[in-house]
Amino acid sequence: MAKRVSKLQMPQPSRRDRSSSDSRPSRDRAQLQQQTSDAEWEGALQRSRDLKEFRDRDTTPVEIARLAKKWGVARSTVFRSLNKFREGGDLAALLRRRPGLQPGSSTLAPEIEFIIHDIAKRLWAISENATVEDILAEVSKECRARQFPPPSRATVGRRLKRLRADPNSFRGEARQVLKEKRRLVKSNYSISEPLAVVQIDHTLADVLLVEPYTRTLIGRPTLTLAIDVATRCVMGFCVSLEAPSSLLVALCLETAVFPKDWIQLQHAGVNWPMYGLMKSIHTDNGREFHARAFRRGCDLNGISTIYRPPATPRFGGHIERLIGTFMRRTRLLPGNTYSDMLGRRPKHAEARATLTLGDYKSFLVEEVDRYHTRVHRTLGTSPRSAWERAWKRSRGVESPKMPTSKQRFLMDFLPIRSRVVTREGIEIEGLRFSHESLQDEVNPSVQRVIRIDPRDVSRVYLECTDGPYLTIPIRTGLNMPGMSWWEWKAIRQQRSAKESRGDELLHLVETGAVGKSQLRNERQRARREEWQALQAIQALPAPKTSLHPLVRSDEDSPLPQWEILD
Repeated sequence: MAKRVSKLQMPQPSRRDRSSSDSRPSRDRAQLQQQTSDAEWEGALQRSRDLKEFRDRDTTPVEIARLAKKWGVARSTVFRSLNKFREGGDLAALLRRRPGLQPGSSTLAPEIEFIIHDIAKRLWAISENATVEDILAEVSKECRARQFPPPSRATVGRRLKRLRADPNSFRGEARQVLKEKRRLVKSNYSISEPLAVVQIDHTLADVLLVEPYTRTLIGRPTLTLAIDVATRCVMGFCVSLEAPSSLLVALCLETAVFPKDWIQLQHAGVNWPMYGLMKSIHTDNGREFHARAFRRGCDLNGISTIYRPPATPRFGGHIERLIGTFMRRTRLLPGNTYSDMLGRRPKHAEARATLTLGDYKSFLVEEVDRYHTRVHRTLGTSPRSAWERAWKRSRGVESPKMPTSKQRFLMDFLPIRSRVVTREGIEIEGLRFSHESLQDEVNPSVQRVIRIDPRDVSRVYLECTDGPYLTIPIRTGLNMPGMSWWEWKAIRQQRSAKESRGDELLHLVETGAVGKSQLRNERQRARREEWQALQAIQALPAPKTSLHPLVRSDEDSPLPQWEILD
């Protein structure tokens, strides 16, 4: 059988290789300094002092003999040291190299070194999961084909260990990860003015919760946090059973911007004085932060948005560190889903879960108060003291700015739907909303911005160019039970395409045909209870009349007529 002809070609030294070879004396010099002990260093220093006078003149046999006797060495050793000192010109020339193989050197043939590097990079280009055994097999085949002795597994393993730390050995995401580990970053992010930059992010809390009545497991909640970069104060948070969304961002911002009187009433002894409208919000590239609702809400309230580059969590280090701090405290709770000692999820975590959503919110409020009173390592003082000091002026204490209307601020960040206002009102997801205030807004040719509160399906909010939002109730609101939009969508999905018209589903809901059997999942029921509780506090009151438009046969009539059904 003919031998396989190798396609590997030994590369010519590149400019980079030549420059690295030219700098080898510098690397040897650095290695000598690292290997030299303090005693050896002092000895070399003394020898350099003795040889300093002979750098520019010849020596006599008597002087050489005197130095040999002083150093306790042979005359030939003195001659060699003197020649090295004259060539090197400094102390480093007298440092003694340790015997044996020097660090970084290799006894392996350069051709075999190249084969190992080339095959490793080629296999890692296919998959970064290629192991030592996979690469060793290919290296052995290639060496036999080129009539070289195959290296041992230990030899290949040592080379691969160095190559795995080199970003140039990989492609794609693996290369980026290794580059990220070697990237030089700034040690801090200096913001001196409070509320100049507020960072916001989400995380899935490391704790399992239960339903308050049946004590059934409902899963892990989503925690949304906001931190002021200048003072490291927690501006606000939101805990929900929902996935990250524009609504969670809106609720978190509402807590951050306005005074937290309701928290201080529910938790005696908790002092949370941080509030105010921020100048800019720093976020990652999550979909909820690029949504129209978030961007328009920021524009309407004069808040600029800052997005950190993709796959660079270091640019959001303040909020990431804050999340890590709260998660470490969360892991002390029963039902935690991560063990720092085990490095994984502990067994039987579900059986240990005892906290409800309300319990976890109370825990977070107490942890925020505890965090604010502790000395921050970077600030050198507590976040609360930094906040109070930041607002002190020569004429007294200045108060942060905040929007005039809390309800309008929240609605500015609610999810957006684009719809037209017709004679029948506004239609969203098979539901129709109408009110007499729409009389002057009817224009089927223009798309309007409609805000919806995902917690409440009974009303929508029409954005007006001048004036407040118009609250538009559902057309059959008198008989519509309180539910959220996700519940309504779940009901629609359970019906066939032929029975998915909004009026028929409304009839099913009103008559009780759709019962609890469709919402047996305990997490869904917990979500419903949570949103209904928030709705009672947050949502605007809807008009108590349900309006039904009467379509006239007279097509020349410019405006529709409305009938109020008491």
